Amino acid sequence: MDIKKLEVCHTPTEKCTLCLCLHTDQFTIDCDQYIIDRYKDFTVNPKARFYSKIDKLIDEIIREVKKPPFQFRMRLDSRHSITNSNIYYQFQLFDRDSLKSDILSEVIVHEHLEPEVDFVVIYIGIQGGSKADDKDGFYGLQP
Repeated sequence: MDIKKLEVCHTPTEKCTLCLCLHTDQFTIDCDQYIIDRYKDFTVNPKARFYSKIDKLIDEIIREVKKPPFQFRMRLDSRHSITNSNIYYQFQLFDRDSLKSDILSEVIVHEHLEPEVDFVVIYIGIQGGSKADDKDGFYGLQP
């Protein structure tokens, strides 16, 4: 399991939060696999928007608009996708309290979660590609 640390600073409160991002290597591979080559370096690529999406979500958590845990998606529009269909990259976001009640928490908390980590973002997989399967169009890390 690849783990990356991401620091997000919330300017209005001058609070910096630390996020653990899991499976980001697979997210990068999936982004590169489905985007048309000419758009890889543009902001239409979810990989390029990932940090700003996390920044926005943490802002909403701090302002109490959202409360973890929750799932979110990042979309690659059909016109930028090699499949000519929308691709949704799905994630889960946990704070320290919600992570304690999750099954995955044993692995993360005991092995990787440092005291200063505030959030954990887990890449789940893709929904909406060209593959047809028994998972309602979903395929990725989670069955």
